[in-house]
Amino acid sequence: MPCRICTAFVGSSYHEIRSTFGKGSNTPGPDGISSKLVDEADRNSMHMCLKMLWNNAWSAGYFITEWKQENRVVIPKIGKDDYNECNSYQTVSITSCLGKRFEHITAQRLLSTLESLNFDDSQFAYMKERSATQALLILVEQVKKALIQGQKVGVVFYDFTDAFGSVNRNRLLYKLGNDFGISGRLFLHIHSFLSDRFARIKIDNTLGEWIESEVGTSAGTALGPLLFIVDVHDVPHCISPKFADDMVTVAADDDITYVEQKLQQATNDLMNWSQN
Repeated sequence: MPCRICTAFVGSSYHEIRSTFGKGSNTPGPDGISSKLVDEADRNSMHMCLKMLWNNAWSAGYFITEWKQENRVVIPKIGKDDYNECNSYQTVSITSCLGKRFEHITAQRLLSTLESLNFDDSQFAYMKERSATQALLILVEQVKKALIQGQKVGVVFYDFTDAFGSVNRNRLLYKLGNDFGISGRLFLHIHSFLSDRFARIKIDNTLGEWIESEVGTSAGTALGPLLFIVDVHDVPHCISPKFADDMVTVAADDDITYVEQKLQQATNDLMNWSQN
């Protein structure tokens, strides 16, 4: 088990707070506070207010209740044939700008911890100095090398349905602690972030009823993407490279039957992983 290295983080620093100004869209969350209101206030006064607010929340290991409320905006997916079907739409979570900026600090601290542990070298999303281009180059080189050697090559691409929205939060928290040694206030903050979340649908100016959100990492939040790749870090090793929930497996051999068997086995392994 990794050593517990996360307890050393203290309250938000001057640099961390300063880095949050000017971030995010100006669309207000359920609390009605816009980014413009924060950014155009007297900078020194706002800096001191945010420092007091965020450091108190950090010291308590607590993510403020109002920051866990989401307006889920419904957006049509491009290229769908029938927009009468629910799966032709996706939702994006609009949350409090104060909470999202606080999340940004936590996300950077979590990212720093993951990088220090050489996090999942087959994952190319959301990590510094990694990109979709690198993942594609690795895949192309694998295929090209096999073809040059005269082998048969097969590739299967995977894409999870509602990937961020289907994460088991208890399993995710277990992985954070057990697989990466996340502890202390960082763990408490993430646990609070994932707990007691509520969401409502927003279409134009119409708002739905509040419903408790019990699964998922909430697409549109600052922490959500990092938490998702933590959750999928332990998919079978044959699934590589990965870019968030876009995954691939490659098989090469002189015998096409063997290639088919390896691809089917990789698919079975991934399905078994997803059902555990």
